[in-house]
Amino acid sequence: CPRHEGTVSSLPSQPLLSTEDLPWLIGTQASRKARLKFWIRILDRLTSLRWLLLNSFPQEFIIHDDEYQDDDYVAPPHNNPIIFPVGPLTEPSLTTPKNPSFWKEETSCLEWLDHQKPNSVIYISFGSWVSPIGDAKIKTLALSLQSLNRPFIWVLAKSWRHSLPNGYSDTVSKQGKLVLWAPQFQVLQHKAVGLYLTHCGWNSTMEAIQCRKRLLCYPMAGDQFVNCKYIVKVWKIGVKVKGLGQKDVEEAVKKVMKDEEMEERLRKIYHRTMGEETSSRVAGNLKAFVLGLDQLQQNSLQ
Repeated sequence: CPRHEGTVSSLPSQPLLSTEDLPWLIGTQASRKARLKFWIRILDRLTSLRWLLLNSFPQEFIIHDDEYQDDDYVAPPHNNPIIFPVGPLTEPSLTTPKNPSFWKEETSCLEWLDHQKPNSVIYISFGSWVSPIGDAKIKTLALSLQSLNRPFIWVLAKSWRHSLPNGYSDTVSKQGKLVLWAPQFQVLQHKAVGLYLTHCGWNSTMEAIQCRKRLLCYPMAGDQFVNCKYIVKVWKIGVKVKGLGQKDVEEAVKKVMKDEEMEERLRKIYHRTMGEETSSRVAGNLKAFVLGLDQLQQNSLQ
């Protein structure tokens, strides 16, 4: 956590970040220091690169295409690489992609979703790395979900289920479904899912946008804090959950579901990330990168 609250410098035209939005590390003090040194070495090495391909879309801080200006591009400072946004690296259609996961998916949750009302289900997944939540917060979240009286699907590994209240699975069997791993894209596609409680990992965020789902944000580490900033303050397609207690979760759910204009904002950000114009710009970036490689090779042969 930051020692001092306040704003920090940001890149031109980017939203102003606070110290809480920075990519804070987790773990022991020794591990945090080691990872910080590793990141600093990576940043130092970036100055020796000619190009940098990013899994993001052009000018992600813009919602409306009419705000995009071709002359917004600024040549990088001396010794800095040219940055090419080439994302999101996902299929823009809603066809189900091949499963890239190392874990076996529990597809039974899809049949369970078929019996739920449209937009009624909360989907909860904190990605493959759930350890930062901890035992106490898992128990707190379990009780909060139960008190909502809304159907839910919760991705929770066996190694963390000991943190649940005694008999929890049986208690909520008619309300919720716990799975070890879910076919996430298919779950988010389903009409019964209306809300996604997420850690704000970038790939999960892009899948939520692709399926136009409202987000409850609970970032825990790394870039998740910056992603949350964009979701809540820039794109305005979600709400940050202050805590996992009953009151915090209930207030966040009510706030995000009552926002009547969020559906339109989801449509706009979907168009910004998956639309034809963005795809064309991304294709242009890839073409420019390939041409640059060809030119570099030709120069080396002269």
